[in-house]
Amino acid sequence: MTQRSGNTASLGEMPIDGRVLAANVVQFGRMLRRAGLSIDAGQTRQFAHVLSLLGFQRRGDVKAAGRTLFVRRREERETYDAAFDLFWRRSSVVGGTSPELPRIRQQEDPHADVTFGSETGPGTDVTQVVDSVHPVSASPHERLRTADFAELTAEEARDASSMLSALRPRLARRPSRRRRLERAGERLATRLMTRRSLGSGGEVLLWRWLRRTTRPRPIVLVCDISGSMERYSRFLLRFGHALARSGAPVEVFVFGTRLTRITRELRLRDPDAALRRVADRVVDWSGGTRIGASLHALNRYWVRRTVRSGAIVLLISDGWERDEPARLAREMAVLQRSCYRLIWLDPLASRPAFEPATQGLLAALPFVDDFLPCANVASLEDLASRLGALPPRP
Repeated sequence: MTQRSGNTASLGEMPIDGRVLAANVVQFGRMLRRAGLSIDAGQTRQFAHVLSLLGFQRRGDVKAAGRTLFVRRREERETYDAAFDLFWRRSSVVGGTSPELPRIRQQEDPHADVTFGSETGPGTDVTQVVDSVHPVSASPHERLRTADFAELTAEEARDASSMLSALRPRLARRPSRRRRLERAGERLATRLMTRRSLGSGGEVLLWRWLRRTTRPRPIVLVCDISGSMERYSRFLLRFGHALARSGAPVEVFVFGTRLTRITRELRLRDPDAALRRVADRVVDWSGGTRIGASLHALNRYWVRRTVRSGAIVLLISDGWERDEPARLAREMAVLQRSCYRLIWLDPLASRPAFEPATQGLLAALPFVDDFLPCANVASLEDLASRLGALPPRP
């Protein structure tokens, strides 16, 4: 919980520690988000780190650093500049302001030269500065991590989406065919050593070894977007976007009554813009569920090109199947033989009295290597950390 300061002092003269700096940066990020910019938790965290290194002595440098991190398009620059001037402005303007963000176009003094540090005059004040941080017993951040996606309010859903966008999964790795030159390794680099020995009369003077390198293991995410998964699918696609930005070869599919590949749509850096492109691409959103038919299309058209034998497949669904369960069982058996590990994610699995009772889930579970929940941020954070330590299938 934070408290705002009402005294008049320059920012450079205040004893600001790391927690106070982080609280102020979070306030500024929320202000930019209310102004219409797409701001996530990763950008806010990076801006706090930049300010801890840059300091507050030069206002222009601080403003330019924030513009570099928060502004992605040319038309957002004017909005950012106005929001920055509203956040750090004169005390005469601050008095009696509403906690809501004022309209950006109504600037009281657009030419005011507000400086930081020792250059700040005695009659200036910092608007949103937090001078103390008091820890509380229950952290809203921790409560949001464990809250079910279906029970979040609109504001909490935005915060949870930002937390998912900031995820950095621990990638699973596999041996590569390429080898790297080292001073010690598994096998001698005989060809290189022989070529270099020609200058010394055929005598090897320096030994070199080759060590096998590793590369990220491919990940295939197949997400159910039917009506029963509507409260969870958008958050899980945010997780898929974080996987796509992690550096691993990622393929993403969604299915309701048909299978749709959305890998290209999720390549955009902005998760909101990526999900808007997905919404334009998918035609069976919040409809029926045909898991068996969708997996048949995956096995027939996409396994050879995307899944391959070394991929980790994440299948997200609650198991409600409209077709015959026997067909789902056959397709699950084919998919399991085609991948390195098959993980089924069910948002209902985290509930205390959960039991796999749907016919589709009962038909699929014999061919699943791991059955995990995915109903909140904490469960997806746990999955992101476990991806890098998955053992091979027995």
